[in-house]
Amino acid sequence: MLKVLLAKHRLAYLKLAFKHWTTPGHVYELAHGKQPHGQKDSDICHDLLDMKIVHRHHHSHDPNHYQMD
Repeated sequence: MLKVLLAKHRLAYLKLAFKHWTTPGHVYELAHGKQPHGQKDSDICHDLLDMKIVHRHHHSHDPNHYQMD
């Protein structure tokens, strides 16, 4: 939880956690490379993409391939 509180995007992680009924730590882990499992995780990853917190690898069209800013 300390990593979330010290993170640059902590408010976005809190907002997405509330929106998707999960923990900010789970959102943080997805934003930092944890593989998404299930529709909820995919929705969170797409929201992270929309918020420009993570980006897709340029060479991949697979929405599971993300990288941080």
